[in-house]
Amino acid sequence: MSQSEEALSLLAEAEAWCPEECLRHLPAALPRLLSLYQVIDNWSQRLGVLRILMEKFLPQIHLSELEQTFSSKVLPKTVEFFDVLLYEISSHAEQLTSQNEELHMTMKNHIQTMVLVLEALTGCVRHICGLQETLPLDYVHSLPLSILHIIKKTYIHCKNSESLYSEYFCLFSDLLQSLFKEAYALQKQIMEMIEIVSVNSCAADESVAVMVSVIHILLEICSAVSSIDRALHANTWKFIIRQSLKHKSQIKNSLKHSDILCSLCEDILFSFQSCLQLAEQMKCSGTQESTDYKLFQRMNKLCRFFANSLQHYTKVRANNWLPPEGDKTLL
Repeated sequence: MSQSEEALSLLAEAEAWCPEECLRHLPAALPRLLSLYQVIDNWSQRLGVLRILMEKFLPQIHLSELEQTFSSKVLPKTVEFFDVLLYEISSHAEQLTSQNEELHMTMKNHIQTMVLVLEALTGCVRHICGLQETLPLDYVHSLPLSILHIIKKTYIHCKNSESLYSEYFCLFSDLLQSLFKEAYALQKQIMEMIEIVSVNSCAADESVAVMVSVIHILLEICSAVSSIDRALHANTWKFIIRQSLKHKSQIKNSLKHSDILCSLCEDILFSFQSCLQLAEQMKCSGTQESTDYKLFQRMNKLCRFFANSLQHYTKVRANNWLPPEGDKTLL
């Protein structure tokens, strides 16, 4: 039996299993599915394996075994799969012509596959969030960074989509909107999970490094969405600051505070300049059109939010993260 035939056969079997049957077949079927997921070339079948793993077998795995048995094997390949899809789409976009309808369909299928991957990951994170009120980071070690990497890459693709797809953007705009919405839903879910993750005071260096990396990649996400969705931008910033302060005792020596402060300052400057431009436009027109005025109010509110966030972050850092005696490092 070929690899493709084996995959189709196993998928057809597993699709029909009820939860009790999945649990019974888990010891034999899970290793086979994980092995197939690593080597299968057909993207449709790989997506099928991923969805079966997430929907059928993930619920049967105990939380304490999740990292070693499931996440560490599934997520790296999923990240690779997603990155390859993005690369293929970007490469194909350069070859778009009005006559090449086959290429249009191929790209649409790739984007739809990405949407379905995001859906599967959202379901995965939602399930894990519901397992218990607090999640030790050791149990979900590889999940946050893998998910956030995929979210960041999705936002960057959406941000660059008009220039990437150029005159053919309208052919893909609906799918790209769905892609953004799924990434947004996944981010909301992963932030909910990170919110209940616990990093104890004696956490291993690796766990601390994961939490630090989570905050740093969220900063990159902020940069990616700043021109796409202001509400998402602000909410991501709120989350960054909240997590930075929540875990300050563990991460204070590893976090790149200067990056956080510089990014906040850049956002203050950008939002302030936007307010000035809008005010100048309203002044020159001699009117305060409702649309412009509402936008001005939103930008003004955003500017205040960034300024208050900078003040709060700096104040807490100065009060709680003082350097050891004799350390001359600037706060």
